[in-house]
Amino acid sequence: MTGDRLRTDRRPHGSGRRADLGSTLARGLVAGAAGVAAMTLAEKVEQSLTGRPNSYVPAHTLRRILGLPPRPDRERVGMNWAMHWGQGIALGPLRMLMAERGMRGSVASFLFLNLRLLNDQALENATGAGAPPWSWPRDEQRIDLLQKAIYAFVTGYVADGMAQNPDRARHHGRGDDREAAGEGILRRTALSKGRTAADQGPRSAPRETRAEANRAYGVRVDVPGRAGVPVLVIAQDELDAELLAAEAAGPDAHAEVFRELDRDEIREHGLDLRDRGSVRPLATLRL
Repeated sequence: MTGDRLRTDRRPHGSGRRADLGSTLARGLVAGAAGVAAMTLAEKVEQSLTGRPNSYVPAHTLRRILGLPPRPDRERVGMNWAMHWGQGIALGPLRMLMAERGMRGSVASFLFLNLRLLNDQALENATGAGAPPWSWPRDEQRIDLLQKAIYAFVTGYVADGMAQNPDRARHHGRGDDREAAGEGILRRTALSKGRTAADQGPRSAPRETRAEANRAYGVRVDVPGRAGVPVLVIAQDELDAELLAAEAAGPDAHAEVFRELDRDEIREHGLDLRDRGSVRPLATLRL
């Protein structure tokens, strides 16, 4: 039965969480690498215009963290690049996590910029490799701030573009019924139709028992190009309602229950609690 397949296809909670964290980490590293690449390119352009020499503070910081003996800067080029790229790449998953928890756009990138500056100054000053930024020449302050801003906003742009909604995997349509989800929110999916038909089979419970087990929920659905589409769903519980609503909306939809309907509202909207899997759109959000 379609409904049974939907539930048995779910991954165990622990393994699913580990896979999600691994995916977030990998995509965050990519976003961080993109940010460092943009920052490095901007730095080289700036140096070609100003004649400013390379800074070896990253190498000095890493050397002191690792407890290595001092050596001339010309012998620390590899260490300098390792710290320069390593810091930016390592912070990328944090920005990706922000994006996947709803913190996106320029405000999120501005907050991330402050986190990057805090990370740099904490390491450099804790190891004694650097000096407090207020003691720097103003030109160096402006250059450092600009370069870190380029890193933060490019990393944020890439992270926002690669981010997945944390509930999306839970709410996506699955299996053979996904092809029917593209019909849109105004039509009932093959999945919900299949459930209704299956409920009428010889092994199904009496109609009265099934009606008592179901509930009516008001659900908000976000689809590409349109947010906050209100629908009414007959389901066993909130998670079931969110799954049904998201399946009806399409593979890129996100659904969230905002409350359960009472008996008067069920009668007002003409809902039948025996019709589990029913998804009905509303013209306006009146709940």
